[in-house]
Amino acid sequence: MQGKDMVGRAKTGTGKTLAFGIPIMDAIIRHNDKYKPGKYPLAIALAPTRELAKQVEREFLESSPLETLCVYGGSPINQQIRKLSYGVDVVIGTPGRVIDLLKRGALCLAEIRFVVLDEADQMLSVGFDQDVETILQQVPQQRQTLMFSATMPTWIRKLTQKYLNNPVVVDLVGEDDQKLAEGISLFSIPSESREKPAVLGELIKEHAKDGKCIVFTQTKRDADKLSYSMSRSFQCEALHGDISQAQRERTLAGFREGRFNILIATDVAARGLDIPNVDLVIHFELPNSSEIFVHRSGRTGRAGKKGTAIVMYNYRQNRDIQVIERDVGCKFKELPKINVEGSDLLGGDFDSFGGRGGGYGGSDFGRSRGFGGRGGGGGFGESGFGRSGGGFGGSGFGRSGGGGGFGDSGFGRSSGGFGDSGFGRSSGGGGSGRPGGFGDSGSGRFGGGFGSSGSSGFGGFGDRSSGGFGNSS
Repeated sequence: MQGKDMVGRAKTGTGKTLAFGIPIMDAIIRHNDKYKPGKYPLAIALAPTRELAKQVEREFLESSPLETLCVYGGSPINQQIRKLSYGVDVVIGTPGRVIDLLKRGALCLAEIRFVVLDEADQMLSVGFDQDVETILQQVPQQRQTLMFSATMPTWIRKLTQKYLNNPVVVDLVGEDDQKLAEGISLFSIPSESREKPAVLGELIKEHAKDGKCIVFTQTKRDADKLSYSMSRSFQCEALHGDISQAQRERTLAGFREGRFNILIATDVAARGLDIPNVDLVIHFELPNSSEIFVHRSGRTGRAGKKGTAIVMYNYRQNRDIQVIERDVGCKFKELPKINVEGSDLLGGDFDSFGGRGGGYGGSDFGRSRGFGGRGGGGGFGESGFGRSGGGFGGSGFGRSGGGGGFGDSGFGRSSGGFGDSGFGRSSGGGGSGRPGGFGDSGSGRFGGGFGSSGSSGFGGFGDRSSGGFGNSS
């Protein structure tokens, strides 16, 4: 309110959006009353994902009469250009689309008085650092810059020193050992691969109690496969980065409005989405980092309400559970093992769930570690969604970073195989006359070459390799 630059840090679900929105709306309304609205925006807010950008837009639209425009990839750019030509007060968007509009000359930042970086740590960690700096270099020196996030890794200080002017630091987390908001009860339950969908079904029946539940998987294919399996017994929908923007919005609207109560999602839903009254979060697979665990779990227990988060793990992941407890400052209460013999959801080896390559670095919570095992080579479900082994026909349902072969397809994008077979889009493997390229599949950085295995490079936040946030621009 005093016009000073600020770095704000608070736990997930505590209302950061209105914390910066209200002062900005108030200042722009008073400016427009005095000078009349102009053509160029007075405020710009950058967010790492289209979902978060739309949420911020909704807060502005519901709280003020200001002309607000949300810009992001996957939506028609000509409509955004047309609205900019009419004049707007506030632009909210993802860095990639903002830069696109700047290059086209459709967006002018010459009169910007307020810059907001929301979820700044993740916006930078998924590779938007250059985009953000490009944008900050085009706004006037005389401005107020506000940086908000649930976590503030030390490397953000460089950006703070370069672009913020003696910022006020408002830290509502500090050295608090408990990184989660109050009111979230944490449980863990051991379960082996073939039991996992059946155990998940029992957990939903017992703990969701007909309320809203979000189930987090590691990859897009995991979400599709699990949604297909669970839909035999539950009303559920999948949400991930390969789904079109229009379908994502329909899915989120259906979940908010209660047309179905179970959302099976990748980490695309872990940040920013403010879905009211989520009673239960289930980590069907362990996240890549303790930080992502916090943001997944933070979808419940929002705005002072109670919620439950349950982690499913196998006995090889005991140490990973201990790492989360140490980093987050929490303690899981272990639930008794559930007998699921005879369940309709039993069957099919789900070892691919939870497998991934690489660890994670630079965790805000402590030493970095990689959660989960590695996916090896093998048949159906054995491939692991991280590194897959090569070999003729050796992939199956997993996301193949290596060898193609028959059966190398999956739900979503196919990794190739002879004749580019697959249920979804085919990429990578050539036909019989084109050698190599079998490892170029999946969504992200996978090794090429016939039968050569590639490292997925998971562990980053986003859709670039795991199907999460980073795919929005």
